[in-house]
Amino acid sequence: MATERLHIPEVFEPDAKLPADLLALRKFAWYLDEAFVIPGTSMRVGASSIIGLIPGFGDIAGALLSTWIIAGALRHRVPAWIIARMVFNIGIDLVFGSIPIAGDIFDFLYEENVRNMRLLEAHRDRSRPPRRTRRIALILILIIMFLLLLALAVIVMLIAAVIWLIGSRASF
Repeated sequence: MATERLHIPEVFEPDAKLPADLLALRKFAWYLDEAFVIPGTSMRVGASSIIGLIPGFGDIAGALLSTWIIAGALRHRVPAWIIARMVFNIGIDLVFGSIPIAGDIFDFLYEENVRNMRLLEAHRDRSRPPRRTRRIALILILIIMFLLLLALAVIVMLIAAVIWLIGSRASF
């Protein structure tokens, strides 16, 4: 007889048991990634995808908005390696979302805020009280600076690609 694997879906606390700040973050993640239904489909998009349509500014603004969820993760004592994974999720969206046209499609499909919220809920330290804002400010500032430097690197690479394309077109 073959052994059957039991699949237990992820279980998160109901809204009534969550602290108020996590409820607000859950709503914020939903608003950024899934707030609007695309007419005629069952697909949902959020404000982050719509903001991402603004060339140059949109993806950077979306990444900065996403750091609010990381602030919540820092507050609720999520382990550092999970925080790094959350920053990676935002970085992926920032880098790939910055690619013209294809990046906009990627923005519609990649829901980093909902992913990060799930990571926060699954890995928060329930045994200790949340940290105060002063304790997380420096780390959050460093994360924001990293994301801004990443955005600057993406902009420089896109400009270099455009200059290269113009130069290679001139040789024809």
